[in-house]
Amino acid sequence: MKKSENAWKEQDIFDLFKLVENNRRENKALVKAFEKYAKISGRKKNSVRNFYYKKLKEFEQDTESVKKYKINLSVHTKNEQKFFTPEEAELSIRKIEDLLKKGYSVRKACYEVASGDVKQMLRLQNKFRSTKQKISDYLSLDKSNKRTFSGDSKTSNSNNDNKSNLLIMPNTKTVLTDSEINSLFMGLVKLVKKVAKEQCDLDLINQMQSANAELRRSIKSLADKEREIKYFRKKFDLLTNEKTKLKEELNCLRSQNAELLKIDDSPIKFNKLKNYIDKLGKKTKAKETT
Repeated sequence: MKKSENAWKEQDIFDLFKLVENNRRENKALVKAFEKYAKISGRKKNSVRNFYYKKLKEFEQDTESVKKYKINLSVHTKNEQKFFTPEEAELSIRKIEDLLKKGYSVRKACYEVASGDVKQMLRLQNKFRSTKQKISDYLSLDKSNKRTFSGDSKTSNSNNDNKSNLLIMPNTKTVLTDSEINSLFMGLVKLVKKVAKEQCDLDLINQMQSANAELRRSIKSLADKEREIKYFRKKFDLLTNEKTKLKEELNCLRSQNAELLKIDDSPIKFNKLKNYIDKLGKKTKAKETT
């Protein structure tokens, strides 16, 4: 079911802006935050994006709302697109052309003109390639116009007059040089290494989490085993004490038996033997009951 803008609640606004702040801290693209929140809320990605920018504009004018939602506006600054002035574009393209004549690749020439600034290098590279593409398209169109209107002398003359007023840059070859291919290959190698490193880090984190969980289970198992050992040790001590007492009683009974055997008077001997048997029977019964 499609949700309208009026269906946005305060908690939804708070969650969206916090998600964007987390993405900024993790150096992730803003569009990733819109996609993630779209899946969570069931809204369209474009709807989330439009609402975010609209609400951000309102927050920039209403400081009370910013305090209410605990938003850090410095994280939510909108990136403004920078454009080359005609003078900057012309000067940069001339510098790049001079470096290309010296054997530089387009990427390396743009990097040199940008003084090592990667973002500026990408801007120069895109500007240079788009300018070359426009010139190539113009030359192709001009050739087709020549073929179409070659029989018309008036049109031909007018085209010649117009061409005399145009400054046409020389068309460069579109085939990649060895240095350009090498630069592209090295870029791909770096990208593959970066992806492999990130995957390796992720695998390492998963292995560490698994090892920690296994360690916690082992510690718990060892604690249980230690409690069992203490219980059996206590029981063993009780059995040892009982065995000692039984041994002492057995030695006592043996000594009494020896004394009875030494007595000559048969009635006395019989009575003592009877008492001995009675005691032995009582102890046997007591053992069986316990």
